[in-house]
Amino acid sequence: MKYYKYWKKENFTIKIDNQDEVITVLAGSNISVEDAYNEAREHSQDIEQRIAAGEGKESYQSAIREHVSDILDDENILTVCRYGAKVLNTTQYTILDLDDYPASFFDRFKAISKLPRKARIIAKFEQNIKKYPQLGSDFRIYETAKGIRVIGKNYIAPSTKGYVKLMRTLGVDQIYIGLSKKQNCYRARLTPKPYRMKHKAIKIRSPLDCETIQYKDWKSSYETAAERYSVVKLVKTLGTDFEKDSVIKLHDSVCNLQANKRLA
Repeated sequence: MKYYKYWKKENFTIKIDNQDEVITVLAGSNISVEDAYNEAREHSQDIEQRIAAGEGKESYQSAIREHVSDILDDENILTVCRYGAKVLNTTQYTILDLDDYPASFFDRFKAISKLPRKARIIAKFEQNIKKYPQLGSDFRIYETAKGIRVIGKNYIAPSTKGYVKLMRTLGVDQIYIGLSKKQNCYRARLTPKPYRMKHKAIKIRSPLDCETIQYKDWKSSYETAAERYSVVKLVKTLGTDFEKDSVIKLHDSVCNLQANKRLA
């Protein structure tokens, strides 16, 4: 998991086919804004050199290009996503976003087919974890507005061989798989999606947008509205419960779990 506390967006002039072209570069640093500027300048030079050499983009772990609101510890941070919700990013727990389940031909003849959709997702997950011991045995299973969130005590690095195949087998959302692998961490939204509260939307295009007066004004009304909703509802736990872990306590608190409000 790679993230930055400081960001800088700057325009630079580079040569492309002997012509001057202006590009905009956003770069981050954990040292200072000035260091972020230096990183942006170096990146612009690297872009110029790679274009001149006819090379494509480098392949590497992508940084989380979001405003970091809280650094909990070396394995857990909170960020603000593109529509303003607060997100937990973790390399301590395995978090699965399940909006459906991988049905087999024989499922239609079993009792599972008669369960409501979310109950089917949970039942299928419980069947699958018996086949994959690397997932561990300790889980907290939550209902979300559209599906199921599973937090596993045992961390499986998204860089692990066979990761994508395992996630697909479990029925994890395809976009979520790609993002987890790209950023080498797991994510869990902690506050409601604005549209589910019928709250005014906001578009956050870069971490720097969270420093604007417009965002701060929006955040104030958004947080007030969010108090009337919950993001998750605890359905069950499997194995040894780890509810007293500090990060799990924060997750449940910010998700407004105890309030048991309408899910959003």
